[in-house]
Amino acid sequence: MKKVLIVSVLGASIILASSSGIFAKSHKSSTPKNYLTLSFFLRPTSLGYKHHLFDNLYATGNLDYISSTKDLEFQIGAAYFIPRKILFFRLYGGAGYQFSRNRGYQYPYISIGTQFFFLFSELIHPLRSGMDPQGRFGFFFKF
Repeated sequence: MKKVLIVSVLGASIILASSSGIFAKSHKSSTPKNYLTLSFFLRPTSLGYKHHLFDNLYATGNLDYISSTKDLEFQIGAAYFIPRKILFFRLYGGAGYQFSRNRGYQYPYISIGTQFFFLFSELIHPLRSGMDPQGRFGFFFKF
């Protein structure tokens, strides 16, 4: 519970700080309507979609195929993009719920990520004891 509280306070402070324009010489970024992500550099292989809801908030969905266990994991959630670019990075954070097809587990997760040029990276941290964080790195396409 303490971990969830700390992450919530940190997330709220980032949102409040970024909305007031306190970053020096930062560039306001435009918000595309949709993103399609493809990750195959790190395991698991992943296909994701982000749909623009309003302002900088996106609904997200990801499919991860884990070849070692031949399992398919589905993640659904939301992501908030910080409205300013820092250098050429676009940072975001999110949360959601993850389901497994074969093993049947369900648990919440939090994620942080960045986009730069045509590449993206994400770190997904399950909010369940004994589970290791996962990473994604690959291409994203905006349309």
